[in-house]
Amino acid sequence: MCIRDRSTWDKIQMVEAPGDTIDKKVLDEELDKQKEWHRVIIIDHEGNVVTSRKLTGALSAEEMKLIMESAEDRDRIVGPGYSICGDHFDVLRFHPPLVFGRRGGSNEGEGEGITYCRIKSKVDGKYIHFVITYILPMISARVVPQMLDFAKKFRTLYTSN
Repeated sequence: MCIRDRSTWDKIQMVEAPGDTIDKKVLDEELDKQKEWHRVIIIDHEGNVVTSRKLTGALSAEEMKLIMESAEDRDRIVGPGYSICGDHFDVLRFHPPLVFGRRGGSNEGEGEGITYCRIKSKVDGKYIHFVITYILPMISARVVPQMLDFAKKFRTLYTSN
């Protein structure tokens, strides 16, 4: 997704979300509705996994650090890419607060895309980090808007209190 229109970028940054804190049960129910997503990781500003789906193991400390720093330094993420539970993903696009890429190819369902989004909590202003993967032939043009809508809607899910 290349954001050429500055007003579109501003809408992503400035969208309003509901003011009530969403509990984990509601969050999990909403994640279960996302049938086109494969793996999901939601991390708070302190590096705590708020919730996850379909991970093949635990994230290492280095994997967690890289996820949380994804929007900070293009060279740090585009060069080495991501590693999620030992699976390597090449990063193809760096447009903070969005970062995305993929691993494998589209033949016989072996490819998997990845998208990262960082958004501020409406409650305390601290960052929440969202990572989703999706199986090809699903494409980022379909999944990125879904993820943004989800992140905007549920950015009140976690507070530091």
